[in-house]
Amino acid sequence: LEERSRIAADIHDSIGHGLTSVIVQLQALPYMIEAAPDEARSTLKQVTDVARGCLQDVRTVVHEMGLVRPGEGQKELRKLADTFSERSGIPVAFTMDIPGTIAPEQLYVLYRILQEALTNMMRHAQATQAEVRLIGNKEGLVLTIRDNGVAQGPIQPGFGLTTMRERCAKSGGRLTVTPLAPHGLEITASLPFSAATPNNRGE
Repeated sequence: LEERSRIAADIHDSIGHGLTSVIVQLQALPYMIEAAPDEARSTLKQVTDVARGCLQDVRTVVHEMGLVRPGEGQKELRKLADTFSERSGIPVAFTMDIPGTIAPEQLYVLYRILQEALTNMMRHAQATQAEVRLIGNKEGLVLTIRDNGVAQGPIQPGFGLTTMRERCAKSGGRLTVTPLAPHGLEITASLPFSAATPNNRGE
């Protein structure tokens, strides 16, 4: 059951994220073809690349090989935010202040949480801008994702938020979701430092 839950979460996070991007860009493509043919050709290439990536993820799951961790460096998080901005048209301000490196298993958790948060933003938030901040303090790592979308009041967690919470909990951390005033959403994932991750004091 635990393995089935893990596979379901990975399919949701990777393939779901990619297909959401494909759908959003395909919906805009007919307007681009008439108004900006060159931009339409570029978008079509991006959609094709994303679709190929989804196919590779499907093959990986089918062969029970597990998803390859998205890189061993912190640059993968920034790259994810930049790619999201390019595909969605929603500018994302990304800042990071980490003492040392992030352990691979924690990088994987943070990557999946950021990926799911951005996917939800593109699908539901109607946001026009977002902010992503990753910092390290004496307690551990803190990833914060904020948007200026339409969310208000108590948030009912769906599969995506539930999966993010479970990923944090399995890593010894926690995830909070806070509505902003007058509207918008803040998602905060806090993880304790791994034994492989140096803390602020360099120990």
